Amino acid sequence: MNRNKLVINEFSNEKSAQQYAENWPDQPESLQLYENGFQCGGCAFFAPWNADWGLCCHQKSVHFSETVFEHFTCSSYVNEGWGPHSFTEDVDCHCRCHGEDNWK
Repeated sequence: MNRNKLVINEFSNEKSAQQYAENWPDQPESLQLYENGFQCGGCAFFAPWNADWGLCCHQKSVHFSETVFEHFTCSSYVNEGWGPHSFTEDVDCHCRCHGEDNWK
């Protein structure tokens, strides 16, 4: 059960922490996303609390409203890159910088 009360330095859901620790034993699609670098920190619906942890804001995710590790992932992942996030599935509204510093 999600016990999120603004938990910002660890998983707010013990079950999610266990999935991560055990490499998603019942979710091979999540493990494949993780191994290919598609992790929460790059999801359009990840709101960071700090350098490592953030809130899942994707209503289609089973982890919605949980604090998750930036290197966690799920099958509802929406790739936007590791920069600013738009909180939408509409790629036309996604940040085009993908976290890259283009002002050099």
